[in-house]
Amino acid sequence: MDYKVKEALTIIKKAKRKSGNIPLVLNFSGGRDSLLLLNLIKKVTDDFICFFCVTGIDFPELNDQVKNSAKDFDLDIYYSYPSDHKGGFFDRMEKFGNFPLIQTTWCSRDLKWRPQKKVLTKLFGKNTFYKLNAVRRYESSRRRKLYKPTGFFREDYEVYNDIMVFPILSWTTKERDHYLAKNNIPIRTNLLYKKYKVSGCYWCPFYQANIYRRIICDFPNLYDKFIEWEIKLNKPSIVSKKWLRNIKDEMVYIKTLDQFV
Repeated sequence: MDYKVKEALTIIKKAKRKSGNIPLVLNFSGGRDSLLLLNLIKKVTDDFICFFCVTGIDFPELNDQVKNSAKDFDLDIYYSYPSDHKGGFFDRMEKFGNFPLIQTTWCSRDLKWRPQKKVLTKLFGKNTFYKLNAVRRYESSRRRKLYKPTGFFREDYEVYNDIMVFPILSWTTKERDHYLAKNNIPIRTNLLYKKYKVSGCYWCPFYQANIYRRIICDFPNLYDKFIEWEIKLNKPSIVSKKWLRNIKDEMVYIKTLDQFV
């Protein structure tokens, strides 16, 4: 545990040295990992800002989580929106004529990182920004494949000249929760994650069909515009060539049966 803390603090110190007089940028969601990273950053420097990228296809509850967590810690949050770049998800669908894929996640680039860059440039000029992200390799098997064990610094492939920093990359869930408890860091329960196993965007090229089934149970019409695009393109929008329209029909049918039980 002590080693993991020391490692994270060393990474943050290195990022601050490299950023010079430009504040570090903490990509903040209000979740446990973000709060862990926030606590560690405060041990190194006060010269940082918290940032949240609104995608336009994120759960409204996530925005509330960010705002409430910011109040808990008396934080100012900076925001970016897709309109800061080239428009929202369906504006970009018109441009590309295809859903984002695992291999080409233009949604992250155009809805998050490029709008964020424009806001940061307006605030601090044309500079290299060191953006700290609360990514942990042990959170999923996919992340273990995507992130190398010692890949704490990485060029931001989507935004020219910026650097992504991952100080808690090697932390396990058990280590994170132990640190939060030991340091008495207040945590707001993330009801989205508890219920749906995701808490960011309600549509993502990485989500499996079961995630959509859980969400559609509560929000049967949430994906109607995605379904319109499936029909328009004659292409499924979910990995493994699954169709949202079929999942919606399936869940509506199950709900109808339940009413007669």
